[in-house]
Amino acid sequence: MKRYIIRSLKYLLFISVLYVALVWVVALTSYSDMVNGWVLLEAQLRSQQGAWLVATLVVLSAFYPRFGFMRSEVAKCDIVADRVRIDNAMRVHGFEAVGTEGDAIIYRAKGVVKRLGLLYEDRLEVRAVEGGVVIVGIRRAVARVAYQLQAYINNSRFENN
Repeated sequence: MKRYIIRSLKYLLFISVLYVALVWVVALTSYSDMVNGWVLLEAQLRSQQGAWLVATLVVLSAFYPRFGFMRSEVAKCDIVADRVRIDNAMRVHGFEAVGTEGDAIIYRAKGVVKRLGLLYEDRLEVRAVEGGVVIVGIRRAVARVAYQLQAYINNSRFENN
């Protein structure tokens, strides 16, 4: 539960900073020299639409950990025999192995920019299950890596022929 709340607060902070930055860009590119970014932000947030915006952002960030993370199973993949393929699929998308936790291999994003883009929720776990592996982590990274890994597994039948 603690992790859920932290993820929600991180997302709320991220989306709030993004909104303030967009308001500042609008203020800087406006034709009037009288428009200040803070004045424009205050005017927007004091309106009824601003109140709805704040409420929407809070609700969206409260549910973000529910839909922002996923687990994906890659069939016909052995965590030991296909370790090179798993590492290559992770490497293509900017992840590197940092260690193991029990029977799971832990991957993290390589650079600070990549980690910041993932809101420092850049931890991906690969666990062995019957018939394949399961990748657990942030939705967009898991979806990309799982698709890449499945392609590597499907194409592996042509490697030795």
